[in-house]
Amino acid sequence: MSDIPTRIYPLKSVRNFRDFGDYQGAENQTLKSGMLFRSAHFSDVLEQDLDALHSLSLGLLVDLRYHPERRRQPNRSMPNSSLVHFELAENSARSQQAYAPHEMFLKERLKTAEDSRDYMIKSYGDRPHDPVFIDIFSRTLQFMANNQAPLVIHCAAGKDRTGTLAAIIHKTLGVGDQDIMEDYMLTMKAVDIDSFLEPAAKFMSQRFERQISPDALRPMFGVEPAFLQSSLEAMGDFESYLKDKLKIDPDMRLQILKNYLAA
Repeated sequence: MSDIPTRIYPLKSVRNFRDFGDYQGAENQTLKSGMLFRSAHFSDVLEQDLDALHSLSLGLLVDLRYHPERRRQPNRSMPNSSLVHFELAENSARSQQAYAPHEMFLKERLKTAEDSRDYMIKSYGDRPHDPVFIDIFSRTLQFMANNQAPLVIHCAAGKDRTGTLAAIIHKTLGVGDQDIMEDYMLTMKAVDIDSFLEPAAKFMSQRFERQISPDALRPMFGVEPAFLQSSLEAMGDFESYLKDKLKIDPDMRLQILKNYLAA
C-alpha cells in the first residue's frame, strides 16, 4: 500500500481531497491509483486548483450533498466539458426544504457531544437503505462498470456520505476491512479540525440562533470507527446488498474489477 501522506492532495481551496485507490483488492490485485478520488465540496475552488483537477482527467463527479446544500454552495464548473455529474435525486418536497437533515439536527436538537455522536451513528446506519442514496450508489457503480475513467465522490466535508460510498466502492473492489477503515480515518490527518471548530460553532450559533458549543459539535466534524461501522453493519451481507439493493450483478462487478484494478 502507498505511503499514507501521498494520498492527500495539498489543494489550497478544497479540503480533504485524496486518492482512495492503490489498496490491495480482489485476487491480490491493487486498485489503480489516479482513478478514485474523494473530497469535500468544490464551491470555493480557486483557479490554480481547477488546473490541478483538470490534470486528473475526471470522467465523473458524484455530489452526495442534499439540495439545500447545493443551492447554498453550488460547485464551481469544472474545466472538463465531458465530465458527467451525478446528484441526489430527491423528490420535490424534500428538495424544497430549507435545511439538509443534519442542519435540522443542528438547528433543533444538538445540545451535547453525545447527542452529536448518537446522530452520526444513526445517520450512518440509515444511509445504506435510504432510497436516494441507494440510487446514487447504484448509478456510481454502474458508471464504473461501463467506463474506465477517473472519478471523484464528495459531499460537504468529504467524510460521512463520501465515507459510506467510498467503503462500498472499496468492498466492491475487494479491499479488506482494515484498509477500508484506515482510509476512512485518514480525514483526521487530511483536515485540521481543531483549526476551524470554534469558528464553525460561532457561525452555526449565529445561523441557527441558538448556542452551539465546539465540544458538542466535535463528533460531527470528525470521524470515528463506530460511525462507518454503523453503515457497514446496516448493509449486512455485502454480496447480497450489492446484488439486491444496488442491483449490481456478478457480470457488472467483474467489469468494475477489470476497469479499476491494476493489470
